[in-house]
Amino acid sequence: MLLRSRPRIVVATALALLVASLAGSAAPAPAPAAEKALWGPATLPGGASAFGLYSRLGIDTLQMSVGWAAVAPTRPAAPTDPADPAYHWPPEVDLAAVGAGRSGIGLSLLVANTPPWANGGRSRLWRPDRAQDFADFLTAAARRYPLVRRWMIWGEPNRHDRFQPNGRNSPTGPRAYAALLDASYGALKRVSRHNIVIGANTWTSGTVKPADFVRWMRLANRRRPRLDWLGHNPFPFRAPNLAQPPLAGGFRDISDTDTLSREVRRAYGRPIPLWLSEYTIQSDRGSRVFATFVPRAAQARFLTAGFGIADGLGRAVAGLGWLGLLDEPPAPGSTNLGLMTFALAPKPAFAAMLRAPSERLRPAVTTAATVSRARLRGAAGLAMTVTAKAAGTVIVELRRGAAVRARTRFTARAGRRATAHLRSLATAPGRYVLHVRAPRAATVRRAVRVR
Repeated sequence: MLLRSRPRIVVATALALLVASLAGSAAPAPAPAAEKALWGPATLPGGASAFGLYSRLGIDTLQMSVGWAAVAPTRPAAPTDPADPAYHWPPEVDLAAVGAGRSGIGLSLLVANTPPWANGGRSRLWRPDRAQDFADFLTAAARRYPLVRRWMIWGEPNRHDRFQPNGRNSPTGPRAYAALLDASYGALKRVSRHNIVIGANTWTSGTVKPADFVRWMRLANRRRPRLDWLGHNPFPFRAPNLAQPPLAGGFRDISDTDTLSREVRRAYGRPIPLWLSEYTIQSDRGSRVFATFVPRAAQARFLTAGFGIADGLGRAVAGLGWLGLLDEPPAPGSTNLGLMTFALAPKPAFAAMLRAPSERLRPAVTTAATVSRARLRGAAGLAMTVTAKAAGTVIVELRRGAAVRARTRFTARAGRRATAHLRSLATAPGRYVLHVRAPRAATVRRAVRVR
């Protein structure tokens, strides 16, 4: 999409003023629940800002990409300095950085593609000869966009048409990528320890299947490359449902998110949140990109089910991103992935995204960490206060594993504190988890011990 450009000095000044206005505020911590993310433009067709629309949808994080090859067509003299004249920063990302900061929406950047001067004149898909060159560019980018906290290192490097060198079912690609990821991690953390580095960024299939790619991601010393979250694009091969068995052959779609989470944990020896950056399905017809499509109503159901999976897995998923806001302009082979048509007509998926759980709309919940069985059986029950950010029905459940031991519901008013009481006549002593689901909000979970 073409975006209206502005003089670079104007955008740079706006960025500087915005950063200054936020100086001293705490940097955002990793999300305790899945962020609602979206790929989309900074401006809409016609030139209006898209951020009012993103706020209305309850978007937590907007995702965009930055191409190293496009930004640095010639070698910079001072590669870690974003003001080096060799750099040509994309105006749409500058606009997005300003708009996201003003609206309180996070901005996540995917950085990929190597300029010929850094890889011996090969195509942009080839890794740089020196991982440090890529790390230096990330240092400059992080200084250019100090409010960005989510950094994706390359996109779908488990595909030979996205990253080279790569070989089918071979560790060559994962090992080449590992050095790039680890150098990027060090660079971004030196700029700010609050930067979150997202690595792997595999997709459902690939030249190397996702779990194998993660397993083979090792440095020359056999150590694992550093990362905070592990990225994956879980394009669906079937209707989303975690109850379905894992896809054969190493494919990992949205219905295999729990399986992939376990595989990543085994590879790294510890839990690592998944950042599900790109998830989508096309409506109406096939395109030059995807042959698969569903009716518009089914597209909305896929969206609802996917975000339900991300929210239901709690801390295992850091975020889920829909690709994207708008369909492409109608033309032979154009894609219909959006929540809206290119003419800005909402599709059923728009309403589904409006209802999808949002981290920024999580309610404030206060309750006791311990409750006696006698109190739980009595009139007072387990008392809690809930302040919802959107009006509607709030559902509260006391769970042990997947089993629901007690449930209550009530109607909330936006921004108003409500008191609820959860009662149960037959709850055994032990540890439970309180689930609070408010309208349009990510689920809040609280550990509760019954004594």
